[in-house]
Amino acid sequence: MKGVRYDKDSGKYQAQITVQGKKYALGRFDTLLEAQYARLSAEEEKEKGTFIKNSIFAGRYNIVSLGDWHVPYENREAIKAALKFVEKLQPNIIVLHEVHDFYKLSRFDKDPDRRDNLQTELDIATGYFNQVRAENPDARIILTKSNHLDRLRRYLWANAQGLSSLRSLEIENLLNLRANNIEYMESLLYNNVLFKHGNLVSKEAGMTARRELQAEGLSGVSGHTHRLAQIYRRDRSGNYMWIEGGCLCQLQPEYIEGVSNWQHGFSIVSFDNEDSNKYFAMPVPIIDGEVFIC
Repeated sequence: MKGVRYDKDSGKYQAQITVQGKKYALGRFDTLLEAQYARLSAEEEKEKGTFIKNSIFAGRYNIVSLGDWHVPYENREAIKAALKFVEKLQPNIIVLHEVHDFYKLSRFDKDPDRRDNLQTELDIATGYFNQVRAENPDARIILTKSNHLDRLRRYLWANAQGLSSLRSLEIENLLNLRANNIEYMESLLYNNVLFKHGNLVSKEAGMTARRELQAEGLSGVSGHTHRLAQIYRRDRSGNYMWIEGGCLCQLQPEYIEGVSNWQHGFSIVSFDNEDSNKYFAMPVPIIDGEVFIC
């Protein structure tokens, strides 16, 4: 059937449909019959003219930011929910940051009971990169620099300067980014909206967003705080907003006493079109493994 194929890498059947020149992934399924049913249902919606109306993001230029995974201490349910949503959306750009933890290279005290190793962490994270690319074949995918990724550089400079010039230890090569056509850069500035990881942390959700907006002087999306928040500002020069994008990691790390004030989620900025400066933006919460679009 047109729009249904078997994916050898995942061992599942994939269904998709093209509406108004844009491809929409309908999901991955264990059986051919399930994939065909999804395709036929989408065709019926397309004929009725309702398919394109089912998403507020349809026909727009969408950028999704997924941050603070901290592999191998990721929350798999949250990641599954986020990636399922992204696959269905098929955004134009996917911004990833802080996918790794690099726990073994941290300068902070470490739990001796943790038996993880660096190669395992790299393998798991690379598997996620492979998945994101396979499920979003047409998207521009960007990995931004972050403090945990920088642990490798700091470790080499402090403990193994003689190895720091090896190309094999460059992030692009360690994570096999080029094979997945994933760009590695400091940040992304798109139509006056800045996407970055960030390095500021304040006590409550929204406080860091306010500081980032004041520091950058333009709208943006950042992570690092593991909290969900959005703030707005209007002045004589225009309207601005900033989003704290939540996290996809475990919510109760060993170094926090009591309950952490963290939230699972990600961010979306949806432009009218590729060249437009008009957009709407939102943090998207994930609660008990489910995505909630307000």
